[in-house]
Amino acid sequence: MQLEADGFYKLINTWAEMQLVVTEESATIIGFGYTYEIAGAFTMLAFDWEASIPIAKAGLNIPEGSYGLSRMDDKVHACTSEKAYFLPGRPVEVVSVPEE
Repeated sequence: MQLEADGFYKLINTWAEMQLVVTEESATIIGFGYTYEIAGAFTMLAFDWEASIPIAKAGLNIPEGSYGLSRMDDKVHACTSEKAYFLPGRPVEVVSVPEE
């Protein structure tokens, strides 16, 4: 199953349950904080599911690593204990991947 959105902010219900992982090749949001509608749709297809949100790295000035996500007013930040980086809402595709 695949779904598209004009911005990933609308897909996430609980930011504390999501994490941003940045590598040299990619930036991906993973976790279990999707909105109830999305989680329900994926669960109808497969009880044990995992979905990630790939984010284009172009213009994303965040060093490699794992970050917690925090919503402050109408903005989202990727955070470590020392620093917070603004994470702009961008169009995305969410793809479910059945566990093997």
